[in-house]
Amino acid sequence: MKTTIAAMGAAALGIILPVTAQVTETHKKTEVREHADGTTTEKKTTTTTTTFTPEVKTKVVKYFEPHKTERYGLPSAWVTKVKVKDIPTTWRTTIAPGVVIAEKERSFLVDAPPDLISVLPPAQADVHYYVAGGNVVAVDRDYKVVEAINVPSIKIVADE
Repeated sequence: MKTTIAAMGAAALGIILPVTAQVTETHKKTEVREHADGTTTEKKTTTTTTTFTPEVKTKVVKYFEPHKTERYGLPSAWVTKVKVKDIPTTWRTTIAPGVVIAEKERSFLVDAPPDLISVLPPAQADVHYYVAGGNVVAVDRDYKVVEAINVPSIKIVADE
């Protein structure tokens, strides 16, 4: 009986842990210390919590794997949504967390479809998932990239 309960508890943990993953932002703290001689010293600390665990990154890459032989490595229904010639060139490689997407570039973000969102952890309020060039990104309400996954099979080439 105890073995069964322990196994059920371990199975429940395996289900609960991935579901509780949340997209979290970087928090910065600056500490200013004033010395007796009138000088000041600033000490900056940064704490970053990442959401896209290696397992999530693997799932996202596997999601796009069946489409690697299709145009741009995207599902065929997406090809018409992606304005390849206009996508910012920096989006063709990895987008770094912390980058704010300029207003003129926001129209190039493609909403992540429900089947892709299902492999991602639940997002906090005001965070949305998009495909940005060759990346899957979590973007906050200020259009700051909170987290990004570069998908190697997506090949955004403007020459086509």
